[in-house]
Amino acid sequence: MNYWHKLLFKPTRFIRKHQYAPTKLLSSCFQKNNKLPTKAIQVISACLLLSSEVTAAQDNSDIVLGQSLEKTITSGKAVWLNDDTSKFFAIYEPDQSGQAKGGVIILHGANSHPDKPEVIRPLRNALPLHGWASIAIQLPYLSSISDYTKQQTTINQRINSAATYLQTVGIGNIALLGHGIGAMAATAYLSSQQNTSLQAFIAISLGIPNKDKNLESISQQLEKITVPILDIFGSNDLDNVVNTASLRALAAKISSRAVTSSKQIESYKRSAIGRSSMQNSQGHISYRQIVIEGANHDFRGSNRQLTKRVAGWLERHVKGITINASR
Repeated sequence: MNYWHKLLFKPTRFIRKHQYAPTKLLSSCFQKNNKLPTKAIQVISACLLLSSEVTAAQDNSDIVLGQSLEKTITSGKAVWLNDDTSKFFAIYEPDQSGQAKGGVIILHGANSHPDKPEVIRPLRNALPLHGWASIAIQLPYLSSISDYTKQQTTINQRINSAATYLQTVGIGNIALLGHGIGAMAATAYLSSQQNTSLQAFIAISLGIPNKDKNLESISQQLEKITVPILDIFGSNDLDNVVNTASLRALAAKISSRAVTSSKQIESYKRSAIGRSSMQNSQGHISYRQIVIEGANHDFRGSNRQLTKRVAGWLERHVKGITINASR
């Protein structure tokens, strides 16, 4: 079995045997063959995400992963943004409908990237067909809850950078979307940041883990968010997602009750649904929880239904908002 067969068909054993650090693996492969096969890049990307050595050279491995993804993406535009300390990779897709409505910043989950075949790629490809430009960004390496809490400052900077990018291309009506740990990071961001360009939050498979006594809980953070929230998950999702649905709803409604009754926030006042009569008859409409029956954490086989639900919610809650991107 030659070099490439060992790498492609037995990557875990290959890496363990040769004890490659993630950033050395790609450089070694390129040295041996300048025409790196697409399959090899995909395998190496997965290895970069799964390797325990990523934390040893975090900034550099983010860049190497982005460079490998840049060579393999088949849709969207590869862009490089900055988070005040280093550059990071993102994939931008403009509106494809001819009726632009806004943009969505997409945060991936654990051990993932902005071109993940489940959830992330389907959403970033499909939302532009409904009028929503998308930008999926690479987050710092996240394999556990402790990772995102340690990296929250960098994540916040990357979200701000993505929002600025959308504004530079004329998009000021922006929603933030996160999946799994990415949704947790987005919750932390929205509970503490005052970015007026972000008008809505789509939380996909947002769980409430066991609380660290030194950290603010997801429930406490949800209580502080004052933009419309879509909380969507699968009936076969992770336990800390399914079993905490009622807690998330209660926490979000503590905030949404005040927002709905007083219309305190600009994004809600400008939205079509905020001006409708439904706000008097239904209440709490700035928060919606949806369960997709049969879907698991990665929504395998349910990505089309997920996209339909997200696009429909954006159409109702965010389409009517008008923001000057230059402000």
